[in-house]
Amino acid sequence: MLLVCGVGCRFRQRDFHFSEHQVGPYRQCATEIEYPDIEVAMEPALACNGRPRSMENPSDLEAWDMTLPEAVRMAVTHGEVIRVLGGSVVASPGGTQTTYDPALIESDPRTSVEAALSAFDAQLSSSIFWNKIDRGINQTFAGLFLPTAQQLDSAFQAEVTKATATGAKFSVRHHVNYSRSITLNPSLRWPSVYQLDYEAEYRQPLLQGAGVEFNRIAGPNATAGSAAGVLLARINTDISLADFEKGVTQLVSDVEEAYWNLYFAYRDLETKLAGRDSALVTWRNIAERLRIEVRGGTPENEAQLRSQYFTFQAAVEDAVGNLYMQEARLRYLLSLPPNGPRLIRPSTEPSTAKLIFDWPGVLSEAYGRRVELRRQQWQIKRRELELVAARNFIKPRLDTVALYRWRGIGDELLGKSGPTGFENAYQNLLGGDFQEWQLGLQLNIPIGFRREFTALRNAELQLARERALLREQEFRISHDLSSAIRELERAFQLTKTNLNRRVATYHEVQVLRARSETGFEQIDVLLQAERRLAEADVAYYRSVIDYALATKNVHREKGSLLEYDGITLTEGPWANAAYREAFERSRHFTGRPIDYGIFRPHPLSRGSYLQIQNTDNAETDGGLPAEVVTTPPSDATRSAPTNRLQRLPPPVSQPS
Repeated sequence: MLLVCGVGCRFRQRDFHFSEHQVGPYRQCATEIEYPDIEVAMEPALACNGRPRSMENPSDLEAWDMTLPEAVRMAVTHGEVIRVLGGSVVASPGGTQTTYDPALIESDPRTSVEAALSAFDAQLSSSIFWNKIDRGINQTFAGLFLPTAQQLDSAFQAEVTKATATGAKFSVRHHVNYSRSITLNPSLRWPSVYQLDYEAEYRQPLLQGAGVEFNRIAGPNATAGSAAGVLLARINTDISLADFEKGVTQLVSDVEEAYWNLYFAYRDLETKLAGRDSALVTWRNIAERLRIEVRGGTPENEAQLRSQYFTFQAAVEDAVGNLYMQEARLRYLLSLPPNGPRLIRPSTEPSTAKLIFDWPGVLSEAYGRRVELRRQQWQIKRRELELVAARNFIKPRLDTVALYRWRGIGDELLGKSGPTGFENAYQNLLGGDFQEWQLGLQLNIPIGFRREFTALRNAELQLARERALLREQEFRISHDLSSAIRELERAFQLTKTNLNRRVATYHEVQVLRARSETGFEQIDVLLQAERRLAEADVAYYRSVIDYALATKNVHREKGSLLEYDGITLTEGPWANAAYREAFERSRHFTGRPIDYGIFRPHPLSRGSYLQIQNTDNAETDGGLPAEVVTTPPSDATRSAPTNRLQRLPPPVSQPS
């Protein structure tokens, strides 16, 4: 056997091939790609969607004049998913924000407020077991030989425990033990006996685990490094609301950017069309002069104009494609099919009013209103609470325990009362003949507190890290806000300069066209002037749109973009049955103050955040999908929400 084990075994057949037909109940493959058994149906609006537009004439399509407030309202009130341009909802749907995210955090069975409160709920536990003993024994006592031991036992236990906010734990127990000896034993008074007892136990921590503040932070039965109390669960909800607000802000910013880019696409197309039509008229004029051999009608001039026309034609075709692309981007954000029967056309004109922001005011406003800073402040509050809990864990575990027990014994559980008082077990129990009590202290000290001091150091480092991140965020926001205001002033100054450039180039083209009518032979000068006019028009409209986007970016950097667009966030409505049930139950409950007994816990927040400044908002509870409410902003709000307002001075002359 040792020789065989040492040599081992070897299979000579290297490859195995399945037979052509299935043999036996075994499968030849373990996994394969399959379809899930769910109902899958395409949306009716997508099913009826037309083919993508590519080179169709925009003037042949029905226009849908849409204002910017209408576009923002449509984007935030339609759909349950917060859309982001360039997002990865197809590849990574788990990272996409929806209106259900705050409600999911609020209703999480592990980390929500209700889950943390459930640790303080009363717990009922009960058990009952039967046990039969039948065994042989080897024992003699006073000449008595008992060859077997036969006994029938049963044990019933019911217990109710309740943890309190101070760390105390109350327990009430009831035991019913039954024992019946089948083997004859002359030392027993009854062959069967019931033993009952009621216990009331009170356990109160004095050092570790004591106090309302600690139990609200860490929860009962917490260990070092695993705090999950009510206050931390509440912070989870607040952080989820901040994330939702951040997602809505990003959506509104994308909508405004897509809207103004579509506006510029229309203006760019109009400029390219005007340049193409002007080149076509000039080309036909020179071609006619060449045909009748008039001054200025040279072959080189005709070729230059023909090249100019096709250059503008290529620019027009590129502008049409860009217009459809920008319109599709806006459609995606507005929850519209990609190819609707109507073509969206922006009807809101960008403002050219000069905005002057007070730097100390907007900087202070950004520190108070940026949702990123508010979210980071909640993180700091979390780390501070975790540090409080970690400091409690470095104390010894010293509990005071008090127990009182009533006992009863009887031949029967619920039988007739007898003269001795032991015939009925419950009667004997209620008589109070047997009472026991226990009072003492229980101490538990881990030598060295290695785990506890490690958790304390980690909590201190976590708090230091979050505070450093908050300071860095504030520093970064000050730079971003400064860049946004600098970009605002640059775009405004560039708008004025490009307007003057546009007017001057227009006058130059008008003069050169008048000279070309008289046979001006330097046609390349006119061509260059027409190109400069088209470039000036595009540059002017680009600077106007940059100024509108810069205004939007300033409001976003200082945290007032949602108010600027008339948007507030609120909780969605409950079901009608919930309102009716709450009204019916409200008659049975009356509010009363809670006396914590030791001290009043420190507040967790400073109150509700005013989404619209200088306006009181009602406080709502969480637990339902969030809802976005839009109010149409006034013209004054959109053009000059803060500080002084100056109008752009009109030019000396306007191009036709």
